[in-house]
Amino acid sequence: MSFEFQPNESVEQGVKRVVTEQLSGALADLNGVEARQADTAVHSVRKRFKKVRALLRLVRGALGEGVFVVENSTFRDTGAALSEVRDATVLVQTLDALKEQADPAAYAVARKRLLARRRAVKRRVIQGGNGLQSAADQIAQVGPRVASWPLEGAGWDAIESGIQSIYRKARDAYRHTQTTCHPELFHEWRKRTKDLWHQMELLEPLWPEALHSLADEFHALADTLGLEHDLSVLKTVLEAEATSRGEPPSALLAVLEERRTILAAEAHERGARLFAEKSKDFVRRLRHYWQAWQGGEEGRSQLAQDQAPR
Repeated sequence: MSFEFQPNESVEQGVKRVVTEQLSGALADLNGVEARQADTAVHSVRKRFKKVRALLRLVRGALGEGVFVVENSTFRDTGAALSEVRDATVLVQTLDALKEQADPAAYAVARKRLLARRRAVKRRVIQGGNGLQSAADQIAQVGPRVASWPLEGAGWDAIESGIQSIYRKARDAYRHTQTTCHPELFHEWRKRTKDLWHQMELLEPLWPEALHSLADEFHALADTLGLEHDLSVLKTVLEAEATSRGEPPSALLAVLEERRTILAAEAHERGARLFAEKSKDFVRRLRHYWQAWQGGEEGRSQLAQDQAPR
């Protein structure tokens, strides 16, 4: 089944089904993977973990703080153990995207060093640290716990506080980045926007025409912010590399910073539309969708009439 709630199941049933499916998929991604296939497996598993963590945040209040902290930490830490591999690959891809604008000599030096860095990370995490098997072991341990998660609240009450909290945090981060361009603020905005993207995927059946488009918008914003974040990390790595070698700053930094500025402007343009509502208004709108969805075809028809331009 897909990553979305179904009309014939409770929130509790939907949460446990979706998480179980993502865990099964992650184990399949890791099963029998060789070192040369590690990048693809790691990328897929990390995407699944992000979906699960977005779902956990959605039902945080119903799940209970104790269970949430344990399970969120498990997925966070297991994903972080694999992140170095993915991040090392992304840095090479990020640099390659700048090739046409970059100084050829500076690009060649930086790429050679980034490739060496990626090989070292893979040897340490995948081979020396047995990272893929360790991740599979952690996933296998979570599976039996899912069935006993003490979800409280049969319907909208189980998810309302979670989605309002995430939207508020994303909106606050967006507003902060308008006056302060610190990379950590953009990173926080990106993380919470990704949560909203996955949460809209889960809720899409409430009103597919509206929420599919909204999920796509959050996805596009998250991608833009992701590219900005990759450039920020690349900048930090290049600066640290130059410092450790006693070299002057890389000639790539100016090109990199110019691209970052363009992406930040694109993100703010999207954010102005996506975060125009206050969190209470955003959640109220989704609550109406939920109520109409629970009301069946008649409820959906009434919702469409209520939302039609007048």
